[in-house]
Parts: sequence; structure tokens; C-alpha cells
Amino acid sequence: MGIEALARPVPREHRELLREMLARLPEFADRLARLLSAQDEFYRQVEAVAPGELRQVCRANLERALTALAEGHGLALDAARKTGLAQARQGIPLPAVLRAFRIGGTFVYEGLLELAGPEFLNPTRTIEINSYVWKAIDLYSDALTTAYEQVAAEPSHANARLLDDLLRGRLAGQADMEAAARELGLPTAGMFVAVVTERVEPDEHDSVEALLRARRWRSAWRPGGEAGLVAIDRIEDVRRLRDVLGSLPVAAGMSRPFSGFPDVPDALHRARIARRSLPAATAGVVVFGDSPVTTLVAAAPGMARDVVRSALAGVLALPGADRKVLLDTLLAWFAGHGSAKDAADRLFVHPNTVRYRLRRVQELTKRDLTDPVDIGELYVALESVRLDPEPD
Repeated sequence: MGIEALARPVPREHRELLREMLARLPEFADRLARLLSAQDEFYRQVEAVAPGELRQVCRANLERALTALAEGHGLALDAARKTGLAQARQGIPLPAVLRAFRIGGTFVYEGLLELAGPEFLNPTRTIEINSYVWKAIDLYSDALTTAYEQVAAEPSHANARLLDDLLRGRLAGQADMEAAARELGLPTAGMFVAVVTERVEPDEHDSVEALLRARRWRSAWRPGGEAGLVAIDRIEDVRRLRDVLGSLPVAAGMSRPFSGFPDVPDALHRARIARRSLPAATAGVVVFGDSPVTTLVAAAPGMARDVVRSALAGVLALPGADRKVLLDTLLAWFAGHGSAKDAADRLFVHPNTVRYRLRRVQELTKRDLTDPVDIGELYVALESVRLDPEPD
């Protein structure tokens, strides 16, 4: 199952509509992400935790399907199958994924009708658009379902489901939790750390799980190594674990040490927040609470973006290069604890240049860099921009 063609090629006049939707891909991906989060509880949670990731997934799926239809190619079902394998191994429910594809199909259909306009449409064209959109959705859904069935048949998938139940707090009693821990090769008591990782560059390095196993750490990981539990013997092991994770090209978030399996879901949530405390595509390791302000910003990205709009709106309205200069200067000033000379050394410019740029920041933001309240607002806003930069 690789490439599969539709029963009939998409009519030429319809391909122009598909290309127009592709030309406005960021807009339609954003609209689809908001629609999914409004209509499905699972994707509502994804939107709350990682809005950028949901938009990336919507954009990739829309681009793949629309391009294949617009260029008259067959649908690349291998890509859908790989997506299904990854989602199944991450524990994403199949009904949520299939529902998302149905919502997406309706969205694309209505989007094409919107682009076509009443002067273009007639009953025949409307039926044609409906036919090829839903044929594509059926083919992708079949590929996804096949992928989920394949994962369900894998010998290791029983343990993956068991770990997922433990991570999500689905096991009701202590006895069930301890039995799951034994099956996963974890101790039934003691201290643990929840870890969430994301590889930031492709390479041939060992996986996190393999590296920890080689160093005799007891851990259990979701397939692909995205999230796991690591057993530790003492608090000092947190620093050692941090060093091990830091040796890989990954962005990793760690919870603080905890004991007791009922605390696992909360620890995993905190590890995810710690992971989001690193900018996108940046390797490093963060423990939850390392930087309280950054942790709060990462925990509430939507609210933080509102702060950005109010506190740094004047700076963010500048062209990309000018905006970056002022933001980098403000970041260096904070890193230098308010010293223009220290910021100048970090930026390789004269201190007077830093002072001039800071005056520009004050003019544009209407904030006073001698007022503790204004300084606090700018720091929170700056951390939000650092973690979720504005597009150029």
C-alpha cells in the first residue's frame, strides 16, 4: 500500500481551487486547528498543551492531500500509514484520529466551495468536489486503521498500553500500579522522574531509552522514546540523569522527583511544561521549576501571548530585522542583570548602542526600565516571545 489513485482525476478547473487553498495554507491550517479543538475533546487538550504542534500537523496533512489532488498524483498512503503508526504508538485514540479526518474532510469541502463562489458552482461541480474529497478521506482513514491494527498486533504493544495506562492515571488501585511497574521492569516503590523528550536534529545517536539502559538506569518509555519514567535511588541522581540526557541532541523536560504511582500523570504534565520551557528546535534539558517565570509562561502559552501583545506590541510590530535587534538587546540586558556594559559584551557592541536600543524599547512599549512592575511585565513578555517567536 503506497500510492493509490482516485477513481477519476480531479477536474482541471477544480485544481485551481486546490492550488488557491495551498497558497493560503497557513490560514487554512490555523482554521482547521481551531475547528478540531472546538469539536473534539482530545484535540482541545492538544491545543491547550501544544497549539503550535497541532497547527503543524494540520498544515502537513492539508499540504500532502491538497498537493496530491492538485497535481493529479495518487495519494501517498505510505505517509498516512507512518503517521498512523506514530500516533498509535503514542497512545492517541484511533476514534479521535478518524474523527479528525472526517472533520478535516468537511472543512476542505466547505473551504473549496467558499473559494469557488456561487458563480462557479452548479450541482455537478458540487458533487464532484464532494466525491474526490471524501474518497481521499476514506483512503487515508483505511491506511490509518491498518496502521493501528499493525501496532496492536506487535508483541511489545501490550507493555506500551500498560505504560500508557500508568502515565495517564488509568490504573485504579495500588496493586494494579505495582503489577504494571513489575511488568515494565520498574521498581514497585521508591523515587521516579517523568521525562519528555523531542529529538531536535536527525542523527545516528542512540535513543534515550537505549542510552539509559546501557548505563543501567531502570526506565520505561513509550515507543519512540517521547515520554517515560525513570527510577532514581536518591535526589542526587537528578543531576546525573540531566547530564546523560544532555549528551544527546534532544530537548528534554524533567519533572521533579516524586514517589507514588498516583502522582505519575501530574509529573508527566510538569515534564511537558519543562520541555516547553526550551525554544523550538533547541537542544537542552530543563527540570520543572528551574526558572519559575519561564515555567509559568510555558504552562500557559495562550495567556502569555496575550501578555506579549500588550507589553511588547510596539516592538513586535517592527520589521523582522529591527524587531530581532531590540529583542536580542533586551534579552542580553536581562541576562546581564540590567547592566548595559554586560549586555554590550554579550552582543559585541558599544554600551551606548545598548542604551540607545533600550530607550527605543521604552518608547515603543511605554514601559520604564527603572520601574520594577514594568520590568516584570517585559520579562514575562520576552520569555513568551523567546519560546514562541513571532513569524517574520
